[in-house]
Amino acid sequence: MTVAVNPGPSTVLLLTVDQVMKMTNLSKSTIQRAIARGDLRAVRIGRAVRVPSAALSEWLERLEAGDDA
Repeated sequence: MTVAVNPGPSTVLLLTVDQVMKMTNLSKSTIQRAIARGDLRAVRIGRAVRVPSAALSEWLERLEAGDDA
């Protein structure tokens, strides 16, 4: 399974946790745990938490390879 989340001209660079949930069909708590553990890289802008689209791609590739559980 290859996930193409690489930024293109019209691609969103930063995703909300809700967007990541919808894209991956995972729960909010699963995404938040992955961020808290450092498995899924996220940035804080004020109080907002955003996941770079490249970080989502990298995380999913690691999951697919079996590097993270």
